[in-house]
Amino acid sequence: MEDSEKVILFQFSSKIFNFQSKNTLHHAAEGGAIGAAKNAAQYAIKIGGRKSNIVSVFDKTVKSTKGNPKWFARVDMPHGKVQYPHINVNKAITGVPDPHIPISGTTAHIAGGAGAVLDVVNKVAPVLMVASIAHDAYQIGKCVATDIENHSSRNTIQKTVTTVAATGVGFAGCGVGAAIGTAIFPGIGTLFGGLIGGIVGGLGGGIGSEIASEVVLETVNYDIDDCHCEKCGKWFQHRRYQEGPLQKYCHDCR
Repeated sequence: MEDSEKVILFQFSSKIFNFQSKNTLHHAAEGGAIGAAKNAAQYAIKIGGRKSNIVSVFDKTVKSTKGNPKWFARVDMPHGKVQYPHINVNKAITGVPDPHIPISGTTAHIAGGAGAVLDVVNKVAPVLMVASIAHDAYQIGKCVATDIENHSSRNTIQKTVTTVAATGVGFAGCGVGAAIGTAIFPGIGTLFGGLIGGIVGGLGGGIGSEIASEVVLETVNYDIDDCHCEKCGKWFQHRRYQEGPLQKYCHDCR
């Protein structure tokens, strides 16, 4: 391994262990908004229905002959030949015969409460997504203004990279989480998994890209100038993207 590669590897490892993100909560919110929006775009929730129905999840991407979303998974109390609380899964969507997955009565009622919460999240998802996009646009705008003032571009590059990464990994995490949730508890688990997967993906993508971009830009000294202190005569590194375009004195002499 070349010396330059060892330096990059060491810096990257140091960032992983020592880096503390100011934007952790924001990245989680970004991913959560993505997960909520993706859930709302694909699924609808109905509480109750027939006497035995607790909660039903409908897949908007699969339509009946009348153009209505087909039900994907349903939590039911005992009825007919199935004399225990259970989860029904629609064969028309999965291609697998309904397994009538047995659950306890307590779990069935908890699923109903969770469905009510997820229904509210679905309804506010568009607002959350708009708010998240607006916040990101505002933050990028601030970085652009700072970079124009400082004769730099590093702040804008880093913010754009982390926003794109958090969004992309958030979408991917939502899909993975939904798949895991479906395997555990079809329907309600699908939506919860998508939401949690989006949050985890947003966190991982945002923080990971912050660390990686910081290491790369530090390695190439991007927007970092070598300056000669006019007071003590020492050479020092001037971080133009943070401190502005002009700096005559080193940190010790300021």
